[in-house]
Amino acid sequence: MTKISKNKNKIHVKNPEHIQEILSQGLSIFRLIAENMYDAIYTLDTKGNFSFVNDVALKRSGYEREWFIGRSFLDFVLPENKNVVQKSFKSVMRGEAVPAYELSYINASGKSIWIEINATPIVDRENIIGVLVVSRDVTERKRIEGELKLYRSNLETLIESRTAELRTTNEQLQAEIAQHKKTEDALRSSEAYYRTIFHNTGTAIIIMEEDTTISLSNEECEKFVGYRPTDLEGKRRAVEFVARQDIERILGYQELRRQDPEKAPRNYELKIVDRYGNIRDVHITIASIPDTRKTIASFLDITEQKKMEAALKASELKYRNIFENAMEGIFQTGINGEILRANPSFAHLFGYRSSQEIMRAVKDIRYEIYADERQRNELRRLLDKQGFVRNFEVLCRRKDGQRIWISINIRAVKDNNNRILFYEGTLVDITERKMIQDDLENKSRSLEETNAALRVLLKQREEDKADLEEKVLHNIKELVLPYVDKLRAGQQNKDTVIVDILESNLNEILSPFIKSMASKYANFTPKEIQIADLMKKGKTTKEISTILNLSPRTIDIHRYNIRRKLNINKKKVNLQSYLLTLT
Repeated sequence: MTKISKNKNKIHVKNPEHIQEILSQGLSIFRLIAENMYDAIYTLDTKGNFSFVNDVALKRSGYEREWFIGRSFLDFVLPENKNVVQKSFKSVMRGEAVPAYELSYINASGKSIWIEINATPIVDRENIIGVLVVSRDVTERKRIEGELKLYRSNLETLIESRTAELRTTNEQLQAEIAQHKKTEDALRSSEAYYRTIFHNTGTAIIIMEEDTTISLSNEECEKFVGYRPTDLEGKRRAVEFVARQDIERILGYQELRRQDPEKAPRNYELKIVDRYGNIRDVHITIASIPDTRKTIASFLDITEQKKMEAALKASELKYRNIFENAMEGIFQTGINGEILRANPSFAHLFGYRSSQEIMRAVKDIRYEIYADERQRNELRRLLDKQGFVRNFEVLCRRKDGQRIWISINIRAVKDNNNRILFYEGTLVDITERKMIQDDLENKSRSLEETNAALRVLLKQREEDKADLEEKVLHNIKELVLPYVDKLRAGQQNKDTVIVDILESNLNEILSPFIKSMASKYANFTPKEIQIADLMKKGKTTKEISTILNLSPRTIDIHRYNIRRKLNINKKKVNLQSYLLTLT
């Protein structure tokens, strides 16, 4: 009897003389396991050359089987990933546990594909005879993660276009399932090979009896249902873990598969419930095992993928409502001026009935929407310089030819290589505000001109008034008051009253002018103001004494006081000249 013992991830085979019998018995089951795997499978010899690849690997890579066999795995790896992969290979060949890791490669058609690598040693008679590599295609997951990250980064400021629909897992799995060529090497190492695959693939796999009793399961199943293989095999039915809403459908598939395996679906989605009541979305690939009443099924957890799809749909619905009902015009335009997307407010602002109408009618907004070439060029210059423009005011043209002013916020959307993909932004109609602003500016300019004219007139009036006061004061003092003093000196007693009245009335007339003069000559007395005024007009001391009926000595005293108050009594300055400078 053949004995097989396990030590961690290594498989040891004893009594090799019975291996042919084991290979013949297990070949059918383990071939179906490989053929129904979601993952690509490779085996490498001790030198790192391919010794086997399954059809999934051929389909995914686009190369023929002959291209792989005997070729080094390094020929399949991008230069930047070679050190990591080679280090992993050497660690596995030493029997060390190597955690799963991700990398990308280019298939035969030039497409970049992301895969998750699990590498396990293949052991025969205590010797490592090669490496089993299981690679899972995670391109779709990486793409979804990238799309969700990009979508979220643009949600607060701008609205992005609808993301492309995800390719269904069903189509991927159907495209990857095919028959693989039988080889002598596969027959010789099939038991170690397939058993290693079954237990180390990273995919949950079960084999079920006709009544769905689980007869074989791997360690990955515990992640899905919470039971170890020993608690499942022969003790539990697979339908026990199917969610209530899917039971009837799954049992219908099982009955159809029993009647005609070709008519039952090979791939479908369902919900399963683990022992703790947790619900998962899974994608199942299932097939009948020939010449038996058994079926084999593998499970792929798509719970997170479903959540991401739901999040994308919810975000799209939320922001589509904002897009459609926003009061501002929202748009996306191509680098050649074509309108890629526009909301109803954008179309209505330019006189179109709908978004579809303006997108059909306007071929290049640079020449059909913008009305001023200089403004358009300035906007483009700012966009090229800083990548965005805020509150830029520009004159535009409506469908009916009417000119309107808009305020625009716009930014350039770029790819990872800093190349501009398109422009997007918002705009509002500010025509009425511009008209009010222009009207206010015109009125303001008119008021400023009127105020300037009034200031000139008032200044001229003040100058004329001051000149008139000066002349009146001068003429009364010089031409009238001296004669009043003479009348007083030669008057008769009967005329004293008349002279006093005359002098009093003249002083009343002069009082406003005297105050004006006092403001010029600071703290001068009225008499000093009179003397200063006469001196400024060129009168001598004798003439002033005669006019004012004062002695020359008194005039000299007043002259001294005037010089002192003007702070020039110790300076050699002509008093008349100095007084003229104070006019």
